[in-house]
Amino acid sequence: KGIAKIKTGEGHKPWPKSAIETFRKNADGLPRLAFELALGTGQRASDLTRMEWSHIEDGGIWVTQGKTQTRLWIPFTESLSATLADSKRTSLRWILSDEHGRQIRYDLIQKKLLKIRKELGLEGYGFHGLRYSAAGELAEAGCTDHQIAAITGHKSLSMIQKYSKSAHQKRLAQQAQNLREQNKNKA
Repeated sequence: KGIAKIKTGEGHKPWPKSAIETFRKNADGLPRLAFELALGTGQRASDLTRMEWSHIEDGGIWVTQGKTQTRLWIPFTESLSATLADSKRTSLRWILSDEHGRQIRYDLIQKKLLKIRKELGLEGYGFHGLRYSAAGELAEAGCTDHQIAAITGHKSLSMIQKYSKSAHQKRLAQQAQNLREQNKNKA
């Protein structure tokens, strides 16, 4: 009590579009599937490991978040749909599974993605950053905080804003500059 928390750095940061495209072009198999699940659903890695084929319904997936126990239905992005369709199923149950059909653990996903990120020079972008990227893409598209929460499952406005802050700022800055240019053209 009364001791300030230690700051350990910037924390998680969203992946820029260039890093997302680089990863997509160079990854396949399980790492690509885990990547697309994370970015497409905006869920924590631990929740991805519990996703089952039977949870897929109507072009989306039912998720019960481990941290909050929030139950969400999340529609698939086009990229996630295509990746799922192209994925080799090694398990009748688990979406993320090893070659023997066993459920993949969080640490194994982290290791596989880190290996590829190092090869591609993307070490600065962590797996949890894809959750930030998902929220950011939604914010850039003009989604409300409630719409973002419907995907990410965040309960508090402050957490939604934390995850989508830079995307909201970018969108608002672009709108401001557009207004500025329109005003110049009127003069």
